[in-house]
Amino acid sequence: MCGTGASAAMRVLILSNTPFLPATAGNCARIARMVEYLTGAGHEVAMCMLPDADTPSWDVAGMRARLAWLEIGAAPSSLVASVARRTLGGLGRLVRRRADAGPRSIGVDDWCPGWFRARARAHVREWQPDVVLVEYVFLSACLEGLDAPPRCVTVIDTHDLMHRRQAAYAALGMPPQWFHTTWAEERRGLLRADLVLAIHAEDAAVLRAMIPERRVLTVPHAHPMHAAPPGAAAAGRLLFVASFNDLNVRGLEWLLDAVWPALRRAVPGVELVVCGTIAAKLGTLPPGVVARGFVADLTAEYGAARVVVSPARGGTGLKVKVIEALCHGRPIVTTRASATGLDTGETTGVLVADDAEAFTAALVALLGDDARWRRLASAAAAHAARRYTPEAVFASMVAAWEHERAAPRSAAPGGVAPATPA
Repeated sequence: MCGTGASAAMRVLILSNTPFLPATAGNCARIARMVEYLTGAGHEVAMCMLPDADTPSWDVAGMRARLAWLEIGAAPSSLVASVARRTLGGLGRLVRRRADAGPRSIGVDDWCPGWFRARARAHVREWQPDVVLVEYVFLSACLEGLDAPPRCVTVIDTHDLMHRRQAAYAALGMPPQWFHTTWAEERRGLLRADLVLAIHAEDAAVLRAMIPERRVLTVPHAHPMHAAPPGAAAAGRLLFVASFNDLNVRGLEWLLDAVWPALRRAVPGVELVVCGTIAAKLGTLPPGVVARGFVADLTAEYGAARVVVSPARGGTGLKVKVIEALCHGRPIVTTRASATGLDTGETTGVLVADDAEAFTAALVALLGDDARWRRLASAAAAHAARRYTPEAVFASMVAAWEHERAAPRSAAPGGVAPATPA
């Protein structure tokens, strides 16, 4: 029975402004895999979504088919009349312009309108979920004032450390993009939840120091195993998969400027296939490089790749496409920034090279040494099978939810003493 006591099957309400279909970016893919695992395990999953500027591109039918129910929120009609463009379709553009305009951080609640908080509270009151899962701290205000079942557990899936994003962009000489906030504001939002999910162990360590009052779980991205046979790889084929995030664009520009000419001289037949929405931001590409655009099913592209590259020069969070490459049994050459949160080295199939010369040398070696390439491809698949399958990632998360529901409950989250940055 949902909503009362511990049970094998739970009702999980997800509050999000990020769709899981189409999975055009890593955050979408992460939510998709989580929904897929939870529903496959017999849990009842529903979603209430805050509309965004990109809402027309969402696969609403596909998401609805996978959920118990889906609501894409709409502001009350009295509000729509005066601020419809800004609050609904223009919300994403408005906050993105604000994020891009300068270094001033965004308040943790600035992206969460009052009417959406009210819809979230109504759904909790009426549907009585066992777990309320908020995607990103900027929707954490929805967790305040919930009329939830006594054993309901509230969770925030952080995806990233929002108080570090501004510095990550500044290190590359770029203005901050999308959401970013201060340490104090992020802490204030995170304290609203019972449990907080970190996308990798390094983020988890920061969060545990930041919110010692809360339990932090390390829940990386997950992907089903589709280890491609070695014979499927095309000689000289490299693959880069990325969204249109400007950090990805900057990384690809570095690869093409600093690595590609030398690599083409060393391996004349090398080719680079670029997949993902990043293609929308690319200009004329050099010989040997082809952009495919968004590819819904990347199985064939990963299979045809000899090596996957991840050349980002900075950023935060976890590079989801690196994990997907491992689950397809393909070795990766990556910068240190792209390897954040990952185990690296020959035993994992993840090779780190931070300067152009080292990056080129690593690719030349893997393209030319078949025996070593096969060892690393096998190591990549084995490492992924141990660490990144949906069962390996999400089973312990669900067990933690169940444990939290069964544990004696103390006072509701909130009202804790302030802390200072470590």
